[in-house]
Amino acid sequence: MSMPMYPQLPNVIWSESTDRNRSHGSSTSDKEKSEVIMSGHVNLQRLEQKKLMEYLEQSFLTLKWLKRVASVRADGAVQFEIPDEIKSQTLDLGTTVAISGATEDEDFDTTNIPDFPPLQIVMLIVGTRGDVQPFVAIGKRLQEYGHRVRLATHSNFKEFVKASGLEFYPLGDMVKNKGFLPSEPSEIHMQRSQIKEIVFSLYPACKYPDPDTNVPFEVDAIIANPPAYGHTHVAEALKVPIHIFFTMPWTPTSEFPHPLSRVRQPVANRLSYQIVDSLIWMGMRDIINEFRKKKLALRPVTYLSGSHSSPHDLPYGYIWSPHLVPKPKDWGPHIDVVGFCYLDLASNYVPPDSLVEWLENGKKPIYIGFGSLPVQDPDGMTEIIVKALEITEQRGIINKGWGGLGNLAKSKDFVYLLDNCPHDWLFLQCAAVVHHGGAGTTAAGLKAACPTTVVPFFGDQPFWGSQVHARGVGPPPIPVDEFSLKKLVSAIHFMLKPTVKVCASELAKAMADEDGLKVQWMPFISISLAGKPCLSLLNHPPPPTSLSDVVSAVPENDDDPC
Repeated sequence: MSMPMYPQLPNVIWSESTDRNRSHGSSTSDKEKSEVIMSGHVNLQRLEQKKLMEYLEQSFLTLKWLKRVASVRADGAVQFEIPDEIKSQTLDLGTTVAISGATEDEDFDTTNIPDFPPLQIVMLIVGTRGDVQPFVAIGKRLQEYGHRVRLATHSNFKEFVKASGLEFYPLGDMVKNKGFLPSEPSEIHMQRSQIKEIVFSLYPACKYPDPDTNVPFEVDAIIANPPAYGHTHVAEALKVPIHIFFTMPWTPTSEFPHPLSRVRQPVANRLSYQIVDSLIWMGMRDIINEFRKKKLALRPVTYLSGSHSSPHDLPYGYIWSPHLVPKPKDWGPHIDVVGFCYLDLASNYVPPDSLVEWLENGKKPIYIGFGSLPVQDPDGMTEIIVKALEITEQRGIINKGWGGLGNLAKSKDFVYLLDNCPHDWLFLQCAAVVHHGGAGTTAAGLKAACPTTVVPFFGDQPFWGSQVHARGVGPPPIPVDEFSLKKLVSAIHFMLKPTVKVCASELAKAMADEDGLKVQWMPFISISLAGKPCLSLLNHPPPPTSLSDVVSAVPENDDDPC
């Protein structure tokens, strides 16, 4: 099976050696690699030689196995199937926890934690507006507690961050591919360049003065999301605590697959996290190790060392409602589902008079919009939306967004075309919502008790569409490539069922008592500084269940050379 995103994966393992050889116009054979190692040219002792050879053997075996079971789809998701010849018990990891081995929550006793002075906290956040917005809310709350907060993210969010009262520091440009993994060979160079720029900007974000005021900054603690990639390595170098927060699952569980994977066999749910993790690591190993050596003065790391991305007891907080997706039973006590973190934008919003008048002159409308996502045929999609509203006798608000929706040949009195508007205000005016399924938009719709149809484009959006349907508050998701008049009409009828509205109202009521910004998780900094699971030290053993456990069960296939 081909792997279009990294066509020469074996060379990734040998990036350091091949880089040196390429500079002299030569290549390195497997035999030459072995001779170089065993002859001592890399100054290794016998024990280290043995370990390195074992690592190389396992690495190439892993690559061969991945080529058999995994491929990257056009939407950037990983599609994989486990061969039939592998017995299911090989993959049935049960409730084993690769993170800590614990399956029950335990309460941290914070009564004896000493008071700490105000801290300088940096948040290293990579992603879209929907990824950044929850961290603006978190940063504002931390400021209320007296801490100094710097939000380091992409330059196009500078005004948004500063308008919220937080300090801003620029990271590299936002990765513009359709998912976390490049799906076309042509995307590889561009995405690697963008990732390298982001990774190498993380250290300055933690140490350099404010670029506008020149006020010095010396980080005391780090908050980050996983796509920052180099966050734990910076924490290791600076010896500061770090806490990860994210809007989608990133910790292995047997209850559902990795949101960036498409898995048909539930028994492979947990393994999907390691598949995605290994593919990402193979594509950026050289970038991370260059960053560690040149910028941080740290030794290189390997995938099999178990420390390439984050320590196995690193504290995580997941930003979604436990009433929508409960915390999996196989997640340890240092992993929390904290609830959605809402940023209040409605309080200061003044809607245009034309919108207020239109809303007052009829029944609650259905919202349809896909934010900043590109639409292949905006005119065709607009035609489908308008026709579906007409067939179902509903009024609709079409968010024009960046996709170019809403080009009507003739205006319709049952359609209102809208530019940007805060979802926390708008969705309260709507009977139901149709959107792309970003975590933030999904949260806003459910909080407003709106039945929801998700039209996923890529990434974690199919995951949220599936969760919405499983909770009974929306129809099955409609992938954007399958968007049609028939399916949209069916989805609207589904959302308008009284039973679905009851489910949406009950979920909204349960979520109303949640506060992802509550004080409960705020002691993470004090806990970390007081010696709880530590954050900057990467000397941890590899997880109990590794890819090698499964790779060893894959029969050899001599017709598919690595």
